[in-house]
Amino acid sequence: MSEPSSAERQPWKSFESRLRAYVRQRVAPGEVDDVVGGILLRLVRHSKELAAADNATAWMYRVAANAIVDHHRRRSAEVRVMKQVGTEAGELSAEPDPDQRASAELAKCMAPLVRSLPEPYREALLLTEIGGLSQIEAGRRLGISSSGMRSRVQRGRVKLKAALLRCCEVELDRRGAVLDYRPRSSSCGTGCGRG
Repeated sequence: MSEPSSAERQPWKSFESRLRAYVRQRVAPGEVDDVVGGILLRLVRHSKELAAADNATAWMYRVAANAIVDHHRRRSAEVRVMKQVGTEAGELSAEPDPDQRASAELAKCMAPLVRSLPEPYREALLLTEIGGLSQIEAGRRLGISSSGMRSRVQRGRVKLKAALLRCCEVELDRRGAVLDYRPRSSSCGTGCGRG
């Protein structure tokens, strides 16, 4: 298969530039690359639907809008769970609402998972998500750039989510709030012992 010519690449470069501007207005600066990459991947995976669309540009922006909504839902769920980890770590002391009991129980399981992450990611999440420092402040404390810290936090979240999903089956509502969870095994090291 031959490499696309410069003329063939130009429409995609133009679209990617416009897409980047569209996404930049809707997500945090440090998340633009990940969201744009996810959107482009979706477009490639659904290239047959794209080719069949009556208005390809409108179809691509609809895919982009859906991807951004999905991103915000995931991010919101991650923030809620990380706040619960902070609660478990002693940052807050309020008794959880009965409707949030599964989140609170799951948070107790997550603290050991955070502590089991590789050093740079564990430290990044402990300082920012649990310690409440901004990524800029945490980066200064560790002597790394804010973009370096942002990258560590994002990778740490991905690693934490993967560790959690290896240990537990998590049921979320349509807004991303934890409804229930079930440990997959007692050997994941979280100390969760739900009967």
